[in-house]
Amino acid sequence: MIDAGTRVHFVGIGGIGMSGLATVLLAHGDEISGSDLRANRELDSLRSAGASVFIGHDERHVPSHLDRVIVSSAIPPDNVEVQAARRRRIPVVRRLDALAGILRSRRSVGIAGTHGKTTTTAMLATVHKELGRSPSYLIGAHCPALGGSARLDSGEWFVAEIDESDGLFLAVEPDIAVLTNVGLDHLQTYHDLRHIRSAFARYVSQAGRAVLAIDNPHVEDIARGVPDALTVAIHRDADIRATNLRFEKFQTTFDLLESGTHVARVVLPAPGEHNVENALCALGAARLTGVKLADAARALSAFVLPHRRFELLEENGVTVVDDYAHLPEEIEATLLAIRSGWRDRRIVAVFQPHRYSRTHALSSQFGSAFSLADTVIVTSIYPACEMPVPGVSSQTIVRAIERETDAEVHSIAGKEQAIDFLKNRIVPGDFIVSFGAGDIWTVTEELAHFLEQGQFCAA
Repeated sequence: MIDAGTRVHFVGIGGIGMSGLATVLLAHGDEISGSDLRANRELDSLRSAGASVFIGHDERHVPSHLDRVIVSSAIPPDNVEVQAARRRRIPVVRRLDALAGILRSRRSVGIAGTHGKTTTTAMLATVHKELGRSPSYLIGAHCPALGGSARLDSGEWFVAEIDESDGLFLAVEPDIAVLTNVGLDHLQTYHDLRHIRSAFARYVSQAGRAVLAIDNPHVEDIARGVPDALTVAIHRDADIRATNLRFEKFQTTFDLLESGTHVARVVLPAPGEHNVENALCALGAARLTGVKLADAARALSAFVLPHRRFELLEENGVTVVDDYAHLPEEIEATLLAIRSGWRDRRIVAVFQPHRYSRTHALSSQFGSAFSLADTVIVTSIYPACEMPVPGVSSQTIVRAIERETDAEVHSIAGKEQAIDFLKNRIVPGDFIVSFGAGDIWTVTEELAHFLEQGQFCAA
C-alpha cells in the first residue's frame, strides 16, 4: 500500500471506482485531492472525509510537491492535469495498478466477471461484516447497508471488485480470485469472446485459489485448467450447489449443499436465479477465507442489494424498479426474476442502450433478451465517452425486439417523452423496470415520484 501521509491527486475522482479508492487512501492517512467535471454524492462524501475536491480540470490542481497522480481509464492522455504531472515528473499511476498495490498489503479476494461482480462483492463484504470480521472492501456501487462503496478496516481480508473493461485488471493478483461468468462485452478492449475468456483465465491463474461459477460454459472451460478450484453451480455438479430454489418477490430461498451434503436453507433478500449464482460465488469465497458455510449462509440474510441493482423506487399499486443491467444476458436474467417472483404482472421495460460500440456489436442479441416483457420502450443511445458512429442507433435494437418477441415496442428517443408516455399508459398492477448503465434511472425516479403523489388513474 502507498505509505501513510503520501500526497495523492486523483484525476476523475468522482467515478465510483476512483472515489472508493480515494476513500480507502484517506482512511489510510494519505493527503487526498482530486478533480472531476461534475459534482455528485461521491465528491460530497470525500469532502466531508477531508479530501480537497475541485470541479473542472486545471493544471493548478497538480502542484509539484505531489507524490503521485492516479488516473482512471476514462481520462485521456492529453488531459491538462495528466500533462502537468508528466511535465513536473510526478508519477502517473493507473487506478487498477494503485488497487493492485493496496491488495498486496492485505490478504485479498478479487471478484471478477462480465456480470454480477458488484453484487457478489457486496454479498461477501456483508458476510464478513455480519460475522464481525471487519473487512476492508472496494465495490463498484454505493451499498446502503455497508455505509458506501469502500472501507478500510482492521480485518484480515480486503474484498475488491475487479473491473475488466480496460484490460488492466491483469495487474491484480489476489489471494482468492472469484469468476462469476464470462460473456461478450468491452469490444473496445477485446477482439472477441475468445480474447475475453483468455484474459479471465490468466487472471484466475495468477491467484492462490479460485472460486469458479461453472454454470457458465466459458467458466466451466476455464475450470478444467484449474484442478484445485472451488466450483459452484445450480445446474451442474459442483463443490457447492444450490437446489430447491423458491422465488417470492424480493426474497429467494434455496438449499445449500457442500459435496452433496445439506448445509443450510438460505434466505436471500434478492430476486432471481442470477442472484443465487452471485450468492454461491460469495459463499464459496467466504469458505476459502475461513468462514463456515452455515455461518456465511446465515449472514447473507442481512444482505441489501447495491444501488441500481434491482433497486425498488416505488410500490404503490405499481411497482417501479431501476436496474443497471445493460447487456442482453443481464436484462434477460432480470426479466426472468420478475416473472418468477411477480407472477401475472404486466412488465413494462424501459431500456437505454449504452455506448455506440456495444449497440453495434450486440444489437441483434437484445431482441430475445426482452422476450419476457409485455411492453418495451427503447430510448436513444447513452454514449458515455464515445463519439457517434455513423449508421448505429437504437433503431437496430427496436427492430430486433420486434423481430424476436411479441412485446409491444415503442421507440422514444428522449427521457422526458418516455416519462410522459409512461404516466399516460400505466395501470395498477404494472411492473415498471428501467435498464441501462447511463442516466435512465432519472425516468423511473420521476415516475416513482409521480406515483407517490397518487396522480395516476386506471386506464
